[in-house]
Amino acid sequence: MSKQNDTTLLAERQERSNPLFDPKALTRFIAESDDLIFVKSSRQAIWLFPNGQLVQPNEKDDQERTVCHYAIKYYFRYIGIENGLKIEQENRHIFNNLVTKGVGVVNLVPETKAALKGDNQDLTEQQKEFLKINKYKLYSYVKNHPITANYLARAAKI
Repeated sequence: MSKQNDTTLLAERQERSNPLFDPKALTRFIAESDDLIFVKSSRQAIWLFPNGQLVQPNEKDDQERTVCHYAIKYYFRYIGIENGLKIEQENRHIFNNLVTKGVGVVNLVPETKAALKGDNQDLTEQQKEFLKINKYKLYSYVKNHPITANYLARAAKI
């Protein structure tokens, strides 16, 4: 994080589920990306956000989809975490915890109907409903830790 104010602001949101999720930041992130789009269907979606929004790659190429799964690191810039790329490169566990427990993203694999989440990730009603209706099977892929002011400060030092 570039400023102490950013850490303080984010820490103030820790009282709610998915404290790093900001729908306006998500909208800006997707609008400014050439590679990602919002969709209504789950056929190619790679992410399910807490508000039920689905995101997929602009291209339908499987290799492109794999690359796009990692593009979530750029979302963090839109919420004041400037070192998202560095966190992803240097500490994948902290990065995945920020994605799942912080932002609340569920990673989707439509071909296998697998939904990847954190072990203590708080799913919203919209996410639960989508996963149930579309018959996704949930798998935990990261051990979650609470998103606290200290945790965010530690991530900011990476």
